[in-house]
Amino acid sequence: MKKFRAAVAAVLVTALALTGCSSNKKETEAPKETQAPVVEEASEAVSEAAAVAETEAAAAVEAAITEAEAAVETAATEAVEAAEAVETEAAPAVEAVMTEAEEAVAAVETEAAEAVEEVLTEVEEAAAVVETEAEEAAAVAETEAEATEVGNGVEVRACIASEPETLDPNLESSVDGATYAMHLFEGLMKYDMTDDNASDNNDNLKLIMPGYGQAESYEVSEDGLTYTFTLRDDIVWSDGQPVTAADFEYSWKRIVDPANAADYGYLLGGIVENAAAIQAGEAEPDTLGIKAIDDKTLEIKLEAECPYFLGICAFAALMPLRQDVIEEFGNEWTNPENMVTNGAYVLTDWQHDSYLEMTRSATYYGGGNGPSKITWYLSDSQTNQLASYQADEYDFFDDLPVDQIASLRESGDAFSADQVGTYYLYMHTKNIPDWRVRAAIALCIDRENIVENVTQGGQVPATGITAAGITNSEGTEWTEYVGEPMYNWLAENYPDADLETYSGRCDLAVQLVEEAVADGYDKDATIDYEFNTSESHKAIAEAVQSDVDSVLGLQMALNNSEWQTYTNNLGEGKFGLARLGWIADYDDASTYIELFTNGNSYNYGEWENDEYTDLVNQAKALPGGAERDELLAKAENLLFAEDGWTVCPLYFYTQQYCLKNLKNVGWTPLGYFIFSYAEAAE
Repeated sequence: MKKFRAAVAAVLVTALALTGCSSNKKETEAPKETQAPVVEEASEAVSEAAAVAETEAAAAVEAAITEAEAAVETAATEAVEAAEAVETEAAPAVEAVMTEAEEAVAAVETEAAEAVEEVLTEVEEAAAVVETEAEEAAAVAETEAEATEVGNGVEVRACIASEPETLDPNLESSVDGATYAMHLFEGLMKYDMTDDNASDNNDNLKLIMPGYGQAESYEVSEDGLTYTFTLRDDIVWSDGQPVTAADFEYSWKRIVDPANAADYGYLLGGIVENAAAIQAGEAEPDTLGIKAIDDKTLEIKLEAECPYFLGICAFAALMPLRQDVIEEFGNEWTNPENMVTNGAYVLTDWQHDSYLEMTRSATYYGGGNGPSKITWYLSDSQTNQLASYQADEYDFFDDLPVDQIASLRESGDAFSADQVGTYYLYMHTKNIPDWRVRAAIALCIDRENIVENVTQGGQVPATGITAAGITNSEGTEWTEYVGEPMYNWLAENYPDADLETYSGRCDLAVQLVEEAVADGYDKDATIDYEFNTSESHKAIAEAVQSDVDSVLGLQMALNNSEWQTYTNNLGEGKFGLARLGWIADYDDASTYIELFTNGNSYNYGEWENDEYTDLVNQAKALPGGAERDELLAKAENLLFAEDGWTVCPLYFYTQQYCLKNLKNVGWTPLGYFIFSYAEAAE
């Protein structure tokens, strides 16, 4: 406070000093002669006034200082009181804030603890899942590792076709696809080895016949309409799960379901209860006459007695399948890492357009009584297949170059086996709309020339669609029983025609085309002949093209494509003529005649004939017998009558093949080579 008073005093003194100096200034001056006394008087007056002013100023300053000191003391007191009041008022708020902060911290700590606990739980669960998956993967790896160790040590190297359309048994439609399925899967029945040679000149190829597979026994009801199968106790899938009756029920219902568009969806029609109605969309798949009574008991109800039913039970399309696997992986369930099988082999590798690799399954009840590994090479080149065989890269192949067959036989590499199959041409009824032109094409083809000079494999010219080797209900060869369906109707309706000779058939063919042209058929239209890539198919197509041109003057364009594209074109009707071969699925004429019924998935020529379809359906509703035989024979004759001719049979198959290094290879005339029992040749 003293420093404050001294500062104020100094300021005031300075102000007075400045005031005194300024009073000496005047705007005018007095005359010099009167200046001295006046100055003296004025000086005294100023001095007195200054003294008074100084005294008064000092007193004023003192009073101001006193007032300032009092004001400062009052302000300080008020400030202290205000601070004390603020502190008093703020204390509860601060305490409340502190309390809220402590509660918030506690809540955060609680939530954090719960979150940590939840995360730890999730981590533990995830760790358990990972551990389980790791154990399962280890089990699969162990199974696969064991699979490479089981078997007799033989490794088979074979080629039977190019890239398959699918390895899904329900959806396959080719001989090669069925062959792969029969190694990976096993049905109620399977093909067993016999001691009978399949080739006259080769002891290493043996006939196989249907026997028990996953079923250990079956019973048939007195009326022949109910089959009850009991499954083996030792059958398991490749992942270790038991095979159950429900796996068969699922598969059979899946194949007839029209939503799956299986080519063989029609197979059970007229045989298993409700199959035809399901295919027609008139009943649900669950109504199919098949039921898993329990894990080991399967009941199948038929609509009519079926003499070949047990043979069907060995068919590739009717293998059991795992519903959980298919639903989990969808279309990718057939990939090696996803596929689960119940047969002698597991799929361990699939290099598309290169090879399939199968190894012996460690879970198969048949154990190691077969090759440890089978590698199926994928090729449609006869030349490359032969080169690989001669380079000792293949042990087996069955698509021989036609110009090499004779020399391969002489060298002891090529052999021939009987086969129940027909090589034929579809003729599209919309793209070649006049039946007489279709009939003329069939008549003018020189079949003897094809089998003797083109295929050269001992094939037999065909004059009907049902293959040699099929028998009727009395065991008579069907071809002997039915005669020559291609010529029967023509002989009755063109009695002057000479159908016994090739030249006579050509004369009738010319006549039929002339009749068609007279009724408006465009003879200048080019007919597309489609075939899948193969040197032998090409050679046959060229022979047909030459005959049709030279005899009838009709032009054909030959087009080839790889198998999958080719079958797509068939389904879309993109052809005039198209080749196909059909190997019998079972020993009954219906396996051929049914193909051309209305709406059949293999009726690629889109021929429709209600009478024909009714005859086939009537026949399938009957057990084996003369009446059934007569209905099927009548249908086959109708196929080559007026408004028919959607098919042109060329020849009945024989099977050519090259085999070395192996023995005990299985063969069925229904078209399948089975290597599950093969051993190293001595």
